[in-house]
Amino acid sequence: MPGGTGGGRTWWQRAVARGFAPLPPSDTPVTLVGSGEVLPDSATLEAQLPTGGLGVLLPTYVARCDLTAHETALRHLLDALTDVQLARPELPLTVWLGMQHGPGEQAEAVDRLRALTGAGTAALPVVGFALPGRGKIRTVNTALALSRPLGHTGWLWTDDDVEFGPGCLARLVDRFHERGCTGAVGAHLVALPRTTAAARTMDRVSGVTVPPGAYPAAACMLVAGDVVADGIPVRRLADDGHVLFELLDPDAPDPLHDLEVVPDARGAFYRVSGTHDTLRRLRRSLYSHVTSTADYPWPTARTYLTGTLFHGLWPLAAWDGSGGPVRGLKRWTVKAVHLSWFCWVAAGLAVRGAAGRPLRHVPWGDDGDFMSPAAEGRRAAAHTGR
Repeated sequence: MPGGTGGGRTWWQRAVARGFAPLPPSDTPVTLVGSGEVLPDSATLEAQLPTGGLGVLLPTYVARCDLTAHETALRHLLDALTDVQLARPELPLTVWLGMQHGPGEQAEAVDRLRALTGAGTAALPVVGFALPGRGKIRTVNTALALSRPLGHTGWLWTDDDVEFGPGCLARLVDRFHERGCTGAVGAHLVALPRTTAAARTMDRVSGVTVPPGAYPAAACMLVAGDVVADGIPVRRLADDGHVLFELLDPDAPDPLHDLEVVPDARGAFYRVSGTHDTLRRLRRSLYSHVTSTADYPWPTARTYLTGTLFHGLWPLAAWDGSGGPVRGLKRWTVKAVHLSWFCWVAAGLAVRGAAGRPLRHVPWGDDGDFMSPAAEGRRAAAHTGR
């Protein structure tokens, strides 16, 4: 594995990397909840859970939605995992439900976890943990730390607004085992646009910038335990971005051979709705691209830049004429704008690093309204029936 901020980097990578120095995560207390009760310590937790198998992480936060929506999201996940249990009854599964909270919300977070963890069973336990602050990666790292004594073979990460198609998770688990429980596999996710102008624009842009090789998205991804054994570094701004760069193999004929999207494991989610949320999400994504390419060895960074991020932007990368010259020109134009933003962010970080004033924080992606595809469909049906 390339492994983080190692050697083999160019001068400009080191210059850009110096401009980003996030604060270390605070040592905040975590409240554990299992079977509807607050647990005194992690030792009690370990005694109640199976070892090995898969950890299944569902991260969320109090302000995301109400308890009813949280219950619906958890039930949908548990129903999808039932297919996994039927196909592999010998495989231990443990659901980890992370509930982040803001100031004054701890009691509400614990109360919700009391209600939600009661849905677990002996065969499919649900462990809740409440932690203050924001950021999905903090939840991921907390789950990894809490579960380390259990030795999960792999981790299935998903989001609370993903709608799983029939047999989606069972197919994902099957493919993971077919590959020898290595690398990462992900569901084929369909992004359903909302009716806002920003969502429709993002849908059109994404349609012409699809990279030649697909890689798993953290909204529904199963990754080998050894890939994330040490947690996700504080410098990473996206969990799936960390997995991608850790598994990218620049020396292989197919650099993405350790990353696979399973076509018949299907799911859906809704795009961020408002213009403000969309711009914040794009900004964080851009900083994620820049900082990752600055931190990893140049062969890895170059492979990502030319083979994925800027694919089709000739002469930086190969021209992509698939779909015809008009589509190729549209792709080139979007990628050229993206390159301009990328260079602007990279230059800004380099200046910050030279001035000794590195960037400490990048705001989270969005504060968009929570809406699962199932709930969105029900709302649309109700509106149509009026």
